[in-house]
Amino acid sequence: MDRNDSSYTLKKLILLSMMILSFLSFSFVSVVYFYPFILAFLFSLLFLPVVNFLETHWNWNRAFATLFVIGSFIFVLLTIVTFIIAELVHGLSYLMKVLPAYIDEILATTKTFLNSTIFPFIHTMAQFTSGLGKQANMNFDQTTDQLLSQAGLQVGNALQFILNNLRNFFLAIPHAMTMILFSLLASFFVTKDWPQIISWLDKHTPKRLFQFTNRIFLEWKSAVGHYLVAQLTLVSITGVIVFIGLLVLNVDYAFTTSLLIAAVDILPYIGTGIVFLPWIIYSFLNGSWFMTIGLAVLYSIVVLQRQISEPKIISHHIGTPTLIFLFTIFACYQFFGFAGVLFGPLVLIVTQSFVRAGVVDEIKTFLGR
Repeated sequence: MDRNDSSYTLKKLILLSMMILSFLSFSFVSVVYFYPFILAFLFSLLFLPVVNFLETHWNWNRAFATLFVIGSFIFVLLTIVTFIIAELVHGLSYLMKVLPAYIDEILATTKTFLNSTIFPFIHTMAQFTSGLGKQANMNFDQTTDQLLSQAGLQVGNALQFILNNLRNFFLAIPHAMTMILFSLLASFFVTKDWPQIISWLDKHTPKRLFQFTNRIFLEWKSAVGHYLVAQLTLVSITGVIVFIGLLVLNVDYAFTTSLLIAAVDILPYIGTGIVFLPWIIYSFLNGSWFMTIGLAVLYSIVVLQRQISEPKIISHHIGTPTLIFLFTIFACYQFFGFAGVLFGPLVLIVTQSFVRAGVVDEIKTFLGR
């Protein structure tokens, strides 16, 4: 009897493993090949509350309400894009006027720094090695030449990398816009026919499975919403700290600059460093010691605050202990590298949604039958 039970449990484990593997394979294929439809589904989730409100409270035709909401979304999106392009054009026009003077100033500052610090140091070292013998002097000259060659090579590689990525970025824009428009078109039909889709699933899906899937979806939706609120909270904290710091440093346009830095704080890995580090280096080369030290201290405060606050705030909003959040991020980093730091919260959200929806209990019940 025990042997039969063990064999039956093993068959269930194999069946469960095959179901999980099939689900993961289906998810992978869907993300890789059918991502426009996934994007359309996400757009529909954004449009559905407004469309349902217009249909229920204002008695609008659902197709017209869907068309109105999507049209308004496209209008707002195009307005934002137009505003960004206009600001970029204005900023580039301003840079075309002031950049040559800044470049000349940077070159002059760099030249002064080299003449006053680097070259005297090299000359001193050359005199020192000349007293050690011909071989030591040759080794020093070779090492200096190698360092200069490597520096030039790294600068050239960096410029080539930037130019290649800019080219790829601009080439990807038409494809991205086409996919977004296709997704919006698909989201129109998904949103318009949402009640029929839910009704069809309710009729042709086992009631227990339908309720179970709905619980998972609601938990996932709630977790993603709380995660976005957490990120908005972190960005707001960064913006406030930067704004106060720039006011103390008496920087012009402190509010606009703090908004820009808060916006780039969303970017993984680089974050605020993409603004602060070049700014600190420029201030250092320009000899503005007060600004250099002030920006370095402000950047350190921002980074430290982010590292301390992020685990606590995100774990609080998604309802997970801070230690579990840190463990998940570390485990994802060990398996996937830096990409794991970005996708770690997503893994935690999906896992938590499954647990709270009762997936573990359902698996226990399935294996215990």
